[in-house]
Amino acid sequence: MVKLAFLLIALVVGLLLQRLRSQERVRDSIWNVSFWLVIPVLVFATFLNVSLTSRLGLAVAAVITSTWLLVGLSCLYARLVTKERDERGALTLAGSVGNTGFIGYSLAQLAFGHIGLTQAVVYDQLSFGVPMSSVSVVVARLFGKRSIDTSGRSRLAVVLLNPPLWALVTALALRAAGVHIPHIGKVEDVAAALIGPFGFLILGVSLPLERVEHDLVEVARATGAMALKIGAGPLILFAVGTAVGADISPTFYLLAAMPPAFHLLTIARVYDMRPALVRLMVVAATIPVVIGVVIGSFVF
Repeated sequence: MVKLAFLLIALVVGLLLQRLRSQERVRDSIWNVSFWLVIPVLVFATFLNVSLTSRLGLAVAAVITSTWLLVGLSCLYARLVTKERDERGALTLAGSVGNTGFIGYSLAQLAFGHIGLTQAVVYDQLSFGVPMSSVSVVVARLFGKRSIDTSGRSRLAVVLLNPPLWALVTALALRAAGVHIPHIGKVEDVAAALIGPFGFLILGVSLPLERVEHDLVEVARATGAMALKIGAGPLILFAVGTAVGADISPTFYLLAAMPPAFHLLTIARVYDMRPALVRLMVVAATIPVVIGVVIGSFVF
């Protein structure tokens, strides 16, 4: 109950911060602290401590396979429902790229405790087999109307400017070298305590509050993409997991059902890929998922 209260307080504070004139700078600062400090520390400590077994490896392989199957299914759906290139890109990303980081971490921790958070970190970092940000940017470059610098150096920067990835690689390298870092468990506990409130704070400061109107056809197409992400995602994971005999944890199913990721709002605007439509799908899917998990965690 206390944990839930802290999360709700963080959400309200985030909403109130939107009233500031400097809200964009505040939002950027919160994002930078989370992405460049809190999450990398959590990833580093988690992969130093997590038990890397063949059982976990099989489950991760099932996750990667199901994730790419969902990408293909979302791309096919987008191709069937619209001829507009930018709309196809928006529907493809919203149907396959979930918010497994900020909101996923927070909800997994709320629903399943510390073990849920640990499993959420593993899922978030490995679900695509490659950095999620690089996948989403490639899709945006292919489908968006706007062309920006896409030199080889820029594409490399998209992949390398990824602190959680650095933390993951560093942790695995230290494990391979047999290096032991004392008190790393306490570091993980501190990062775990911070990640939930940070996730809900970012949710509050990022949720668009102004009214946007969409026609019924656009809403119907968006609903299909959201249904793929929230409904088909865990079903595909179940099918793949059953086929390969993997033991899929409840946390992985929860993360497979996460709503479209917040960062899609940014790349949709940068590459001119139907930003209003992306915002509709992100917001419309995020609110019921968050409310549902919060209520479910409180009741059960």
